[in-house]
Amino acid sequence: MNIIVEKSRFADELKLFQGIFEKKSLMDILQNIKITALENGSLELVATDLEIGLSTTIPVDVNEPGTFTVDGKDLYDLISRMPEGRVEITENNDLQIVVTNETKTSKYKLLGLQSSDYPQLPELPEEGSFSPVNIIMKKFASMINKSYYIISPEMKFNLGGALLSITNEKLEMAATDGHRLAYLYYEDDIKTTEPIEFIVSRKTLLELLKICDDGELEFYFDKNNLFFKHENRILSSRIIDQKFPNYKAVVPEKTAFETIVKTDELLQVIRRVLIFKTRNNGVVFTFEDNKLILERTTPEKGEAHDELDIDYPWDPIKVAFNGNFILDFLTHIETEEIKICMNDSESSFIFKPTSDPESNFIYVVMPLNI
Repeated sequence: MNIIVEKSRFADELKLFQGIFEKKSLMDILQNIKITALENGSLELVATDLEIGLSTTIPVDVNEPGTFTVDGKDLYDLISRMPEGRVEITENNDLQIVVTNETKTSKYKLLGLQSSDYPQLPELPEEGSFSPVNIIMKKFASMINKSYYIISPEMKFNLGGALLSITNEKLEMAATDGHRLAYLYYEDDIKTTEPIEFIVSRKTLLELLKICDDGELEFYFDKNNLFFKHENRILSSRIIDQKFPNYKAVVPEKTAFETIVKTDELLQVIRRVLIFKTRNNGVVFTFEDNKLILERTTPEKGEAHDELDIDYPWDPIKVAFNGNFILDFLTHIETEEIKICMNDSESSFIFKPTSDPESNFIYVVMPLNI
């Protein structure tokens, strides 16, 4: 194989794959990226961890078609550091990949593996068998950014992803770890012949943010896989065959009290209250006499007490939350104020932005035992 490709374009495309490779894998070849030069002048890049896969194509000068696999991180690190301009990549069926710059002043050799040993990616459903759902990426990305942090990388099965629901003119997303919930939706001219609902893994959601940040994303699925296509890029993800928790049961149907708090003021107070690093991140919130009082006692380190002026004229409510949960919410929104809705100290609280043009968003947090 022999190709010539613009260094910056190649490096940008290789960068998209870096999150696919697992740091630890039982199969060495899964650390590799499969590269295939086609006679039509395109270069196909493929990587998978067996759960998700990414394929892209870019135009290159193909002097001799061919295929190989090589360590994906090593190749990206090398290409991104090569001198600006065009680079030449050669492999002569000996699995030694030679990379040189235009002036031949830089020459590197990488050892590859056979492409025939690389796992096959699932293919998009055949044309005509399914009409893709078009998703507005800017709005979808906003939803992902406001919810992914709830999903821990260690969580598996039904809690290892967000529930994506699509109906005509509405796209919804819910994520929960059993202690808090993010629910978001946007309405638009979405066309689907029947309701669609799947759990999308955390890793898939984060990789989607890399392959596309604007325009439309085409969504397909078959009985085993989800597919997200944007221009020359296709991200595939194995379907999580689990039942998502009934998240609607934890959202209060109505709340008796609500108050408005300035986002930055609450953010700075919580950061101060959490300066004592301990296992227990509990923070006591007291709503009374038009004040929000935040307190934290850590016997081994000290005590914290801080107050904010708010509009709250009702009976006092004293409740404890994991301070990091509230911090997560505040650092992933862009509005100047938030609304806190509540019933009592034992029920879930609702936190939401007072204005959010990209998606409707509520954040539900369960209290801690005081």
